[in-house]
Amino acid sequence: MSYSDAMPARQRSRASVAFTAAVRVLFTALLFTGLGMGTGLFLGIVGTLIYGMTSGNKIDMTNAYKHVAIPVAILLGSAALIGSAALEVRSRRTRTSREA
Repeated sequence: MSYSDAMPARQRSRASVAFTAAVRVLFTALLFTGLGMGTGLFLGIVGTLIYGMTSGNKIDMTNAYKHVAIPVAILLGSAALIGSAALEVRSRRTRTSREA
């Protein structure tokens, strides 16, 4: 039997649990926001190029940022923030109900 098996598990403080949960939620939201920005920008550039080539107009790449990339990033970031917060709350509720 190892030494770690003989020691009882230490309980983490509520502040520690809340802080780590908040960091996980914010990191997930930031990650999905960045991925949404990159994906939206790529799709916006492709769409702008296709539109410019078919219509024969001058291609303005700022539209890819303004009308595609930023709204997609906001949408994915807010969905990730809400989803990861809901998962953290659900995970914490099931953990505490089993411990009691």
